Amino acid sequence: MHNPFRQLARDSAIYGLSTVIQRLLTFLLTPLYTNILAPSELGDVAQLYSLMALVTVLTTLGFEPAFMRYWAERDDRTRVFTHAFAATTVVAAAIVVLGAGGAGIISRGIALSSPRAELLVCMACAIVAFDAVAAIPFALLRMERRALLFALVRVTVVAVNVALNVVFVAYWRWGVEGVLMAGVAASLLSVVLLLPICVRYFEWRYDGHLLGALLRFGLPTVPAAFAAMVVQVADRPILGWIAGPDAVGIYNANYRLAIPMMLAVSVYETAWRPLYLQHASQHHGHTLLARALRYYLAAAVVLYAVVAAFIGDVVAIPIGKGHLIGAQYWSGLGIVPVVMAGYLVLGITTTVAAGIHITKRTEYLPLTQGAAAGANVVLNFVLIPLLGYMGAAWATVGAYVVGAMATVVICQRIYPVRYGWGEVLVALATCGVVAWTLHLLPQQGAIGVKSLCVGGAGIVAGWLYLKAHRSE
Repeated sequence: MHNPFRQLARDSAIYGLSTVIQRLLTFLLTPLYTNILAPSELGDVAQLYSLMALVTVLTTLGFEPAFMRYWAERDDRTRVFTHAFAATTVVAAAIVVLGAGGAGIISRGIALSSPRAELLVCMACAIVAFDAVAAIPFALLRMERRALLFALVRVTVVAVNVALNVVFVAYWRWGVEGVLMAGVAASLLSVVLLLPICVRYFEWRYDGHLLGALLRFGLPTVPAAFAAMVVQVADRPILGWIAGPDAVGIYNANYRLAIPMMLAVSVYETAWRPLYLQHASQHHGHTLLARALRYYLAAAVVLYAVVAAFIGDVVAIPIGKGHLIGAQYWSGLGIVPVVMAGYLVLGITTTVAAGIHITKRTEYLPLTQGAAAGANVVLNFVLIPLLGYMGAAWATVGAYVVGAMATVVICQRIYPVRYGWGEVLVALATCGVVAWTLHLLPQQGAIGVKSLCVGGAGIVAGWLYLKAHRSE
């Protein structure tokens, strides 16, 4: 029998490699911007891209997860694609019209400093629109298991964006306009590359019942997406209000060092959703989820131990006259294992939440994400005065734990699965022991003891892997 987890591993590897490449390419823009753009100009870029992230959630209206769910179960897949694609395209066009009409109000509302702020808002709306149009075709590639093509298009678009930034910003000195123009061109390129792939799925026949079903599934995911965004970004302004800008700088610099676990969870989710949707109707659907959690924990425990053990040595790598991360930021390295623990718990939630999508009970998503968002805000206000930026890190963990608990309770009622909760506790305890042991060691050096910690985590990971493999 075909082993779906081999496909999951293959797709995860492709998605993961492409994601790493995209991140590295995007990172190249940081020295470019900071050496050429004035602080006020870079502030305009940050403001616009933050606003774009919020608007993008509204623009897609949840049609991406809705398309994936109904594409997996229906025979009339061309009709599913057409309705999801057409709906997002119409909303995207409306966003462009509304954004262009209200460009002056928007630019003043977010306090853009550029003398051509209204033009910048219009270009930002165009980027959002093109990204929305490309969302369903990208989801189609995921559902067709065309991971390599998905990755190639993504990497190509990011590479073009970086190259155009070099031309527009570094050579032609177009400033913020150059940044946004590069974004427009790259987003348009993604549409151009994807549309020919999707031509065979167009079917121009309206089905109000199907459109209504897609909306009923997708709309509840919109507030959930907003709540998820709160979990990701609420800690920075709260930390700034309570502890000041220096604490935010140290916190943010070290928070980013947890990116290996964040990338792993993101890649896992990208490959995991198509897998469980396509196998949900089979008799082993419930077993699939339980095994997936074991496999995920096996990989996550090893990754956690490796990063937590050696991150102090990595940041101290000499770069010219300094280090990979400036020594003035090393005092915040203690938050890295804490933040990674939050991401590890998020991966557990990602696995268990499959029950909500399989049963089409997406009305529960705002509840689970809202619980996490509320916990994040409350915990930040409680813990930051006591622990400073370390309190913000623990608030992140607490929020993800609350979200995981809410997801488990709901999913076990609507789609009960016999997960190995004892194994989950062993994995979490292993990470806790590793973190505590490393806390007692110096940030740099003690490689032997750190290697022993990684080895111990590897033994636990091997046990989890064997448990998952034997349950096949």
